[in-house]
Amino acid sequence: MRRALKAVVCLGLSLSLGFSTVAFGAEKKEGISSEVVNKRGQLSSEVQKVKDIQGFNTAQSTKVSKKSKSVRSVANLKAYHINTRASINAINKKIENGQFNVASPITGSNQLISNIYMPTKGKLCVKFSNVYVTSTGVPTQTPANCTVTLTDSKGNFVASGYSDEGTVIANYVNEGTYRLTVSSPYNSSVATGYIPFYYSSNNGNLSGTAKYIAGNGGNNYQNFSVSKRSQVWTDLVSDKGYSLKSHIEKKSGKKWVRVTDQKYSYNSNLRKYHALSKGSYRLVISGTSKYDIFTARYGKKAYTGKYATKKSKSKSISRKKSKTNVLTASDAKKKTHWYKFKVSKRRSTQFKVTTYNSSGSVTATLYKGKKKLSSRTAYSPSYITFKGKLSKGTYYVKVTKNTKNTSGKYIVKYVK
Repeated sequence: MRRALKAVVCLGLSLSLGFSTVAFGAEKKEGISSEVVNKRGQLSSEVQKVKDIQGFNTAQSTKVSKKSKSVRSVANLKAYHINTRASINAINKKIENGQFNVASPITGSNQLISNIYMPTKGKLCVKFSNVYVTSTGVPTQTPANCTVTLTDSKGNFVASGYSDEGTVIANYVNEGTYRLTVSSPYNSSVATGYIPFYYSSNNGNLSGTAKYIAGNGGNNYQNFSVSKRSQVWTDLVSDKGYSLKSHIEKKSGKKWVRVTDQKYSYNSNLRKYHALSKGSYRLVISGTSKYDIFTARYGKKAYTGKYATKKSKSKSISRKKSKTNVLTASDAKKKTHWYKFKVSKRRSTQFKVTTYNSSGSVTATLYKGKKKLSSRTAYSPSYITFKGKLSKGTYYVKVTKNTKNTSGKYIVKYVK
């Protein structure tokens, strides 16, 4: 039966930890590669199958009389919480050690085998597999098609599945206790191996580790903090491939104030970049679906380099050198940072501004003295390049935050 439960939890959220770069230098998000979808349209999970019911090692099995159609004792279980890859590995370790739950023999219809406690709102799932049992009560290796049903404490339907092995039944539920029943094929005895697990839809805290969250039909709030002026990136990935809407809010006194534009995540492998000053923040994921599971995480890097807000105090950049800084969401609209570079003689020159702004827009403007030579605007992470033959002299580059919600890291480089 371990073979029968082997496909593993996270309802298809198989995340790669590798990163690569996209065209303009932004990192790729963790990609989801969904597992095979079963004939009921439910994603297979990453909880391993129970291959062998014989010799299982658990104190939570349900005992049934060989002659009776009713269960003598019922397992009272708490569903396992799935919130990280580590929690998936922990469940699989239990299964490898034979610590899954088994009810045997089951000889009739709608036999109650377990009361499952769900400690929070979220998606409750049960992975199960069934095999036939001999007349002497010994489980075989022959898969048995059975109906497994989950109801609430009042008997109201929650979810069901009809299969022999490797099936997940799941639905969004409230906190409470739920009943798991099994119906064996006519005039047959079966054994059922199963493991209950859940994804919480509670608000919480973000970290650099992908966090698995159940959609709740509304908004979800995930908190994080920033101790210095930093570039902050966020990843949101939907298991169903749904578009996820999100924005960032900063705590101001007792209120939360939006500091970024609303952005959509289409599983496009592009991160959302922002620049934030010191403070407490939350990522607001809007309009989530109860049918979906998604992952969220964030990262940050502080940038404490000095910058000039006046042309007269422009920071010098030497040839083939660069400087990095951020325009934060808390900076005023039209905030400017100034840089300068010198051309020693007339020659082909290139100066590049790389922006990482997922909200608003950034404009880079090139001057010689008071004369404006060129100006370009970036509305998303991209390059702005000034190139051509320039005469001897001192040139200035102004980097401007165009809107209130503009934020992001930028790099200015005197290429040649």
